[in-house]
Amino acid sequence: MSLTLPAAYSSASKVGNIQENWIVQLYYDNEGANDWVGISMADTTVGSVFYHGVITNTPSIRSSIDLVKSTAKTGNISLSVVNFQYKGDDFSAELFLGTRKYINRNVKIYSQLNGDSTLANCLQVYQGRLIDISHDDASIKLTLTEQRPWDFISIPQTKTTDTKVYAPVSYGDFVKNTNSSYSSPEWVNDLSSLAYRPAPLNNTKSDFNFYLTSDSDSSDTNHEPAYYDDALHKFLPIKDGTSADVLDDGVYNTKGDDQVKRGFKQTAVSNQEYSNSFPSVLTENPDANGSTVDKIFDRNDSTYWHIQYKKTSGSDSSNLGVTIDFEKPAGDFSQGVLKMTYEVDWVTGSHVSHYISIRQKYGGGTYGYTTHRANSGDYAKTTVSTACSSLGGSMEISILFEKHSSQAIEGHLKIYDVSVELESQERDDQHKFAYVGADGLTNSWDSSAISYGHEAHRDLLIRYTGYTTTAPENWSALDEDRTRNTADDGDIATWKIRWWALEPVELKKLLEQMQYEFGFIFKFRPDGTGSYIHVLQTSELSAAQTFSYSDITNLQINNTPFSELLTKMEINYEKHPAENRHLSSVTASNSTARTSWNIQTKENISEVNLDMNVGTPNSSGQTDGNADFYSYYDNLFGDIKKVISCDIVNPAVSYDLETGDIIQFSNTKGEMPIEPFGDNWADYYMITTLNRSPGKVNIACREVG
Repeated sequence: MSLTLPAAYSSASKVGNIQENWIVQLYYDNEGANDWVGISMADTTVGSVFYHGVITNTPSIRSSIDLVKSTAKTGNISLSVVNFQYKGDDFSAELFLGTRKYINRNVKIYSQLNGDSTLANCLQVYQGRLIDISHDDASIKLTLTEQRPWDFISIPQTKTTDTKVYAPVSYGDFVKNTNSSYSSPEWVNDLSSLAYRPAPLNNTKSDFNFYLTSDSDSSDTNHEPAYYDDALHKFLPIKDGTSADVLDDGVYNTKGDDQVKRGFKQTAVSNQEYSNSFPSVLTENPDANGSTVDKIFDRNDSTYWHIQYKKTSGSDSSNLGVTIDFEKPAGDFSQGVLKMTYEVDWVTGSHVSHYISIRQKYGGGTYGYTTHRANSGDYAKTTVSTACSSLGGSMEISILFEKHSSQAIEGHLKIYDVSVELESQERDDQHKFAYVGADGLTNSWDSSAISYGHEAHRDLLIRYTGYTTTAPENWSALDEDRTRNTADDGDIATWKIRWWALEPVELKKLLEQMQYEFGFIFKFRPDGTGSYIHVLQTSELSAAQTFSYSDITNLQINNTPFSELLTKMEINYEKHPAENRHLSSVTASNSTARTSWNIQTKENISEVNLDMNVGTPNSSGQTDGNADFYSYYDNLFGDIKKVISCDIVNPAVSYDLETGDIIQFSNTKGEMPIEPFGDNWADYYMITTLNRSPGKVNIACREVG
């Protein structure tokens, strides 16, 4: 990384007797190329512009990065300025109540060496904004703050025209359930995708509910709305859902049947998660004596499907039957359809008839409806269905066989599948959300898909702050490490994102959360451009500068605090689209460090909730710290590291430094006065704090490899 020094500046920094002056450009109004006033620490002319030498203090710029939180910061700067006469009045009058407006406009600071009169030969060391002015009769105090284009911005920002509901913002790869519909239901357990995102209800009209998907058009054809059944723990596609988004009420929507009809096949359950173990053919052979068999399907220690045979010698009342119980799914249902596909094959006992009934059980009562009857003999594979209404409690579908003589019976009853289709009463005033499997926003620089967290971060900057589409410094290196495996150059999914916002959230907090969850830092450089910082694996590190003791003074060697040590994480990831929980979790630890530092079983454990990152972390740190979330932070905080601070007295190796730079100290014998804790100087360090003032730079840096 490092700053690029102007050629003349680079040459001047290598000679002795350097005279350094800071010149300041205070921008006003529209901040055009010539819309600024120049002040400085000493009178000077640069680029034919006179800079008034009225700055009386020695300014200092302190910048830092926090590897724990993955954030960057530049401290405020104070300039003490003489309240001199400017265009016939006090300079204080020019800055505030004059005809030009300076507050919240750009301020640029350059370092000028040896009175150089060409601006291109000066090094820009700061860009920020003027936020505060105070003065007395003789002096003015100007307060400058770091450039923060995300200040006072929240997202989402777009509301519907009529209902004034926010259109969601979302990023990532989402997946819909495609194998079930109201007209063609499938087994509940086959509805495997939980990778949905919420779509708030906007309005209801023309027998359709309209659900908000985004404020931007999308070519994705997976917008069919789904209902989340919290008893089934599944997303069920809603009848008549649209596959493409629909422009309505000023934003993009999906729509589906306003009665929220959905279909699925459901096996019998008892307050447990649903299983599709039943679809395979079940067969039972009653013996000639009609002995009773009370179960043919068993899951865990409870019986959910059962078959019974009854025989009273010499009478016609013998029968065998199958009863299948369903626990009612979530929702308030006005009517439903239950279906069964079955086959009867009798070896003996042709004088047998059967009928199917739908029964509803609640409040201690049983209510039945006979729907189909066949008089006798074999019955080929067929599907029967029955509509029922006013559903409540549990539902039951049963098939009953009756003998018409005392003849022994023997045969096969095959039940292929049983399904239930339900129609909900929930309307626009009750049903607040549907869910969609359509992907989130595409990126703002080349319109390709966004799958990873760093891509979403860059898009937010462009889309909501007006940041340039030009790739920031170090973008390509970060992109490589977040999408490709260093060992085999294969695609990786450990840094992928699925995230959405339905109500306004502060953009600054959102950007910093992304930086933490996806292991990188974004900062503004001294010239106002942006840069991404992340720690490479050790084999890829190289030093921007290597210092010997002749370059530095005030050397201090410390270790990272024991309180920063992070040897075990309980990581929850894949945020549930509809419930306040995460779908997956991993326990990851550094067993070597826990043993080395005498950490007890229940000590030094951090629980981390990743609300954006859906990649699976490793359970132990990998050689490549960029392999996943845990490996990245284990590389930084899984063990105690060295921290070095010093003043740099050699300008030839200090002027181009900035936070995030990788440096080393000479490992050649005799070039450093002492070994760090008895170790050598071969390690790599990242600059985490840098203080710059005219003629002086001091740094703190941290071991990273």
